Amino acid sequence: MDELKQTIADNLVNYRKQAHLTQQQLAEKINYSDKAVSKWERGEGVPDVLVLKSIADIYGITVNDFLVEHKDKPKKLRLKDFWAKRWLISLLSAGLVFLIATIVTVIWWLIVPADGTTVAKYAYIAAIPTALIVTLVFACVWGKLWMRCVVASALIWTLCLLLHLVILSITSYAWMIYLIGAVLQVLVVLWFLLEYFIRRGKQSK
Repeated sequence: MDELKQTIADNLVNYRKQAHLTQQQLAEKINYSDKAVSKWERGEGVPDVLVLKSIADIYGITVNDFLVEHKDKPKKLRLKDFWAKRWLISLLSAGLVFLIATIVTVIWWLIVPADGTTVAKYAYIAAIPTALIVTLVFACVWGKLWMRCVVASALIWTLCLLLHLVILSITSYAWMIYLIGAVLQVLVVLWFLLEYFIRRGKQSK
């Protein structure tokens, strides 16, 4: 068991250095303290499987890579390429939403030229919150807590803008939709703070 602890500790150090991360930077990515990271790397403790999986995902490796002794150098990391792929997937997914909005606009313009400008306006405005929903999904899977908060906030206000433009043609009180947005924004901030303190509580244990 002691040999396994030391193997994991050595691999944690080697992979972190290959990724050009400090203990503090790694700790922030996995929402733990740098003291915990230091303890693991000294072999005085072992992170649980979920934490090892989170670290492995950051480095683009498998959990098994931490468990085996590497006689030569550990498998070379390509951390920048790994994160670039994630960003590209997110951007491509959001870009597809705008592609659909463009196709709808062009088709409508060809069929009913007189309404083309109006349809284009609503199609692209509607595409913004839709793209943000896609981005929020990826942020929940890959992003940090603050990223989720920022994307969720942007989603709230773009939805308010869209609803404001739609309701404006019905009533002059369409601006009141922003009151709902303000309440939702407060809830998002409170959710962010709750998650933050829950994670801090886990780190201190």
